[in-house]
Amino acid sequence: MVNGSNKRVALKRKLLFALLMSLVTVNIVSLSILLINHVPTAVFFEKWLTSISVAWPIVFISILLIAPWLLRLTEWIVQETPSQT
Repeated sequence: MVNGSNKRVALKRKLLFALLMSLVTVNIVSLSILLINHVPTAVFFEKWLTSISVAWPIVFISILLIAPWLLRLTEWIVQETPSQT
């Protein structure tokens, strides 16, 4: 049962990381784009919510699918060779 519990915890961590990372990323990017494009104050909040609701699921799924590959790539790039002690 310990092994099953570890797998559940790992899955929860992976999902929570993807949720938080995607939420933060989408908010920063959406806010930046709206500010750069000088969106009027009267419609700013509505446009921001629309942007987030469209982009968040895309970014969330992308992080779930791409993050494991990027972690492996990062490990490969920074792996230590025996002479690098």
